[in-house]
Amino acid sequence: VQAAKNRYACRVIKHLLKACSPAQVCEIAEILLEVAGTLACHTFGHSVVQHLLEHSNKDQQYRLVRNIEQSAARIGQCPVGGIVLETLLTHAAVEDKVWIARAFGQDPTVLLTLAKNKRGYASVLLLHDILQNHGDQCVRTSLAQHSVTLRATRFGRIVAQRLDISDSEPCP
Repeated sequence: VQAAKNRYACRVIKHLLKACSPAQVCEIAEILLEVAGTLACHTFGHSVVQHLLEHSNKDQQYRLVRNIEQSAARIGQCPVGGIVLETLLTHAAVEDKVWIARAFGQDPTVLLTLAKNKRGYASVLLLHDILQNHGDQCVRTSLAQHSVTLRATRFGRIVAQRLDISDSEPCP
């Protein structure tokens, strides 16, 4: 676990997840799954979580998704949380994407933090697309309430433009 948080050793862990046999990956993954929520917020550990999602088996991916889902509020507030979220929304099973999107989409503070962040704005757009496909407009509605704050940052303006949120958007 300490290796996953080290600038150089995390690269070794990522390589092991890619190159080892499925049985070996399973052993490594079991150890990492215990602390996945913490690693997802770590400067170097987040990349190990991304590789874990990409290279673990279906059961481990499911458990990783549930772990991240339960830690959505904390992960959404950390500087690298958007990167992990984007990877989850790209590589997770279709049904898991909806659960993840709902977990992150229910907290307006998390959405606003991600939308204003260089590493999170793309994940907000993915969240919106996933939820919109299921008839849910919570991302746009939540961000529209904070349109002035959202437009105060470079990446927030990108999100506002893509979601067609104006400065004079009325609060619902």
